[in-house]
Amino acid sequence: MFDTLYIGTSGLLGNAKGLKVVSNNLSNVNTLGFKGSQLQFSALFEQGGGVTDGQSQQQETTGQGVTTLGSSINFRAGNDQTTGSPLDQAISGNGLFVVRRDDGAMVYTRAGNFQFDGKENLIDGSGRHVQALDKDGKLADVTLDPLGHSAAKATSTVSFTGNVTSTVATPPVDVTLNGVVIIDPAGGQHTLNLSFKNMGAGSYTVTVTDAAAAATAAPLGTGTIKYAAGVPVTGSSTVSIQYATTGVTAFPITLDFGKSGNSSSASDLKFDQQDGYTSGVRVDQTIDADGTVSVSYSNGQKVKGQRLALAQFASENDLEQSSGGAFTRRANGEVHYGYAGSGNYGSLVSGHLEGANVDLAEEFSNLIVMQRGYQAASHVISTANDMIQELFDMKGHR
Repeated sequence: MFDTLYIGTSGLLGNAKGLKVVSNNLSNVNTLGFKGSQLQFSALFEQGGGVTDGQSQQQETTGQGVTTLGSSINFRAGNDQTTGSPLDQAISGNGLFVVRRDDGAMVYTRAGNFQFDGKENLIDGSGRHVQALDKDGKLADVTLDPLGHSAAKATSTVSFTGNVTSTVATPPVDVTLNGVVIIDPAGGQHTLNLSFKNMGAGSYTVTVTDAAAAATAAPLGTGTIKYAAGVPVTGSSTVSIQYATTGVTAFPITLDFGKSGNSSSASDLKFDQQDGYTSGVRVDQTIDADGTVSVSYSNGQKVKGQRLALAQFASENDLEQSSGGAFTRRANGEVHYGYAGSGNYGSLVSGHLEGANVDLAEEFSNLIVMQRGYQAASHVISTANDMIQELFDMKGHR
């Protein structure tokens, strides 16, 4: 009879723990990256004395209630949430983000609600520092500190498109192209004027002058370009000059006419593009699908920064739940680091977050089961208690 009380008590304790797990799952239904848990139950048995059936002796086994073996974490993907923020990241596939607490400990999470703090460090919603993986496989904080500005780049090549007429006017008239903008090494802008003298047989002498210089100033340079059958002749389609003016150190520029043509039509030669740019400041930053931080500048340039680290574990048992929908590595747990989109690691989806993977219908069902189990165990104890009390009453009246 007293064993029955023990069995009923084990049921109360086990289902109370189960209720705790279920309530924790339900409470975190809105926690980003949260992974629900399920309590594991195990029956208790006791080997009793021998029982003889006339032919053999068998060991009698009697139930002794229930015990719990701890909770197992469900690592299925959580609900997808669209935010539109370019820094919010969801992992499509395997892996966990790596973040560093202030005490230096590494924490692992599927919650990618990231932002840059006032010190230009990438942090998650709990203020932990998001980690990148360098080429040597070492973890480091993701920071924009060295990417604040884009240095100017001097023009090295200017290209042109359109047609240079092959018709020689009477009297001869040079073809001109004015207002070609270039950039010096310090980011300053200058304007070039070009004139083309038709030498016949598809040959043209190109003269380059500085638009800001006096009319009597010497040209910056001259060269010859040639066409055959209307297309530029290989090796004779460029003109090289040295640009220099007050306060600017001379730098070379190549004028490339490789995309231009030559025909009897009127000249419509025009500037196509040049590869220089002024200095710029950072105006935007995003995270690519492979985890690379991309920075955009006011001068139209983009650069690639650090690449976020993802972690994988040899076994789910190597992880232990922590606060904020995160996990810590158990002692002797085996962890591997890599990049999104490589190996077995998943890719990142910008503008999305992974919510909790709690199934409300399933958890409410578990809640009812735990409640009924608790009630049943309490009835067992009440019944056993009544029977014991009746036994005591019988003994007292004899």
